[in-house]
Amino acid sequence: MKFRFTIANKISIGFGTLSILVVIAGTFTYSTLQKNLGFSNEISQIYVPSANAVNDLSLTMTNSKMLIVNWVAERKDTEYKKQLRKLHNTDYKKLENTLDTLSRNWTKQNIAEYDTIKQTVSLLFIEHQKIMNMLNSPEKYNDPVSKALGSANIEEGQIIMVLSDNIIDRLNGLSTNFDSGIANFSSKMEESFDFFGYLIKWTGVVSFFLIIIVGFIYARALVFPINTIKKEILSMSQGRIPDDISYSRYDEIGEMGNALNNLIHGLRKITRFSNEIGEGNYESEFTPLSEADELGNSLILMRENLKKASEDAKLRRSENYQRGWASQGLAEFGDLMRESKEDLEELTNEILTRLVRYLNASIGGLFIINDNDKKDTYLELVAFYAYDRRKYIEKRINIGENLVGQCVLENETIFMNDIPKDYIHITSGMGNDNPKNLLIVPLKLNEEVYGVVELASFTDIEPYQVEFVEKIGESIASTISSAKININTAKLLQESNEKSERLTKQEEETRRQIEEMQKSMATFKKKEEKQNVENQDLLDINKMEVNKLRERNIEIVRDMKEVNAKYNNILAAVDSSLGSYSLSFSGEFMDANDHYMGMAGITFNDLKDRRLEDFMREDKIQNPEFQNFMPNLLSGRTYRKINQYFFNQQEKWFYETFTPLYDEDEKFSKILCLVSDMTTNIEKERELVAENTKSAEIIKKLKDRML
Repeated sequence: MKFRFTIANKISIGFGTLSILVVIAGTFTYSTLQKNLGFSNEISQIYVPSANAVNDLSLTMTNSKMLIVNWVAERKDTEYKKQLRKLHNTDYKKLENTLDTLSRNWTKQNIAEYDTIKQTVSLLFIEHQKIMNMLNSPEKYNDPVSKALGSANIEEGQIIMVLSDNIIDRLNGLSTNFDSGIANFSSKMEESFDFFGYLIKWTGVVSFFLIIIVGFIYARALVFPINTIKKEILSMSQGRIPDDISYSRYDEIGEMGNALNNLIHGLRKITRFSNEIGEGNYESEFTPLSEADELGNSLILMRENLKKASEDAKLRRSENYQRGWASQGLAEFGDLMRESKEDLEELTNEILTRLVRYLNASIGGLFIINDNDKKDTYLELVAFYAYDRRKYIEKRINIGENLVGQCVLENETIFMNDIPKDYIHITSGMGNDNPKNLLIVPLKLNEEVYGVVELASFTDIEPYQVEFVEKIGESIASTISSAKININTAKLLQESNEKSERLTKQEEETRRQIEEMQKSMATFKKKEEKQNVENQDLLDINKMEVNKLRERNIEIVRDMKEVNAKYNNILAAVDSSLGSYSLSFSGEFMDANDHYMGMAGITFNDLKDRRLEDFMREDKIQNPEFQNFMPNLLSGRTYRKINQYFFNQQEKWFYETFTPLYDEDEKFSKILCLVSDMTTNIEKERELVAENTKSAEIIKKLKDRML
């Protein structure tokens, strides 16, 4: 195989030469450092610690001379005596242990000298102990013999002084040996470092010239072509894509040129691909330069993410539209159903018309359960709307009959998007056309069905529209329930008043007839003697008439009791399903049922001697509508309104029907108010408005982001 003179080979030759030089210099350097390290260890670990320990021992022996003299001179147990005991018991033993450890690395001569010193110290301490035992208490100092012997032993030329001086001299000699060793090793280290400095100096000179030569060669072979490639790369770093470069070389520089050309081609492909993505063409094809092409793979991932983000944005716009559409519809229908409408037919027609138009449906029908006769309960078509026009037709459907009746029976929504031909005409009776979708939703409140709404459309009814109709169905059921109760209550009150009026007139007529008959009987009594036969017959006739009138009066009283019982049953039914309270002419609370106090969360003590406006906001009280409230009621009008109250700082919304009541003399008795709790509905509407506002903000942010 032919040898390629590549950049690596060129660099290897140059740096190989430098490496050989560095290895040679490094070898000499390492050898010198190891030798000096050995010298340093000898000095720092043996000679210096040994010299210090010997000097400490020499100082200790000198102190012992002074302390033994003080022992003889001082009678009392002074600090000097304590120091001498400590020297014998502790200080010397510590120094002895240290020197024993260090002496393992000494020369034989120094070890022999140290052993002699130890033996001499032992003899000295024996002499010390003799004196210390002889004068171990103040009383012994009174003994002239003991005092004289002690003083004699510490004089110059005596054994203690001779031994002490001998030890100190030998220690000084031993210290001198260690100082000589330190000086010898220090001299060797200086010679070694001088050689090391000479080696470093000449190695640096040779390396300097060699580096200059190698650098000049590499500058011509590497730096100039690399600078050319660098200019192209710098141009690319500024966002420009340069033209291809050409190199007729077979080393790494040539390979770099080819790689740069491949990169330029890849960047051009990436640019075209990025432009396609920027224009929204997420189906544009792109092939990475390799499996490890991070930029290319990232662009493909970016394309997929942008494609998914675009699809997600469309989905979010659709969901936001659906939420906004539902929130707006719930708000509109909430406003509609809060309006006071005494006519149930007009109310249901208005609800159905708006519902059909809001869903863009074609046909709609609203059925209400008619349970006036408990034995014959059926669905009654109260509103019908077809092709943007109201239709006035009559229709009755029994519970369980066809899909509408089945919806009530099962209490579930029915949705069909595959309706057989003529199904509407045959089954539902809503027309001859064949719509595309059919939606039947039960109007239920607290799991009780009040009616059914049936919608047919020639366009698709989406799931969110079905959910909307189901939500609005609960509000429609609540409105229908309240309206039916109000209508039935007003009707029963009217019937009760009319019957009471009629019975009162009949009773007055009967009383008048009785009075006239009593007058006739008095007249007949005066003529009794003259007209016994005629009067007796007339009396019998009168008695018969009186009996008939009395029987009639008994029937009237019985009818009145039945009316009162029915009225009481109505009130009991109202008490069980609605809240109620009574107001006086001045607007003060007279009474209230448990249902009302439960809805308000209060007791009757909270209402006693209080007026209606005491629980209302000031701006509501000053409203002209409320100012005319009592005069309108006293004129005989029924008043319906959703009012806001605050009981114990808790906000409540009540749908109220105010009806004036009169006594037997047709004088104002009190005001009866029937109450339905609308607080939950109002709170839901507020939540929907808040959700609608939030959805609008999200839509705006999405639009701003898309822009």
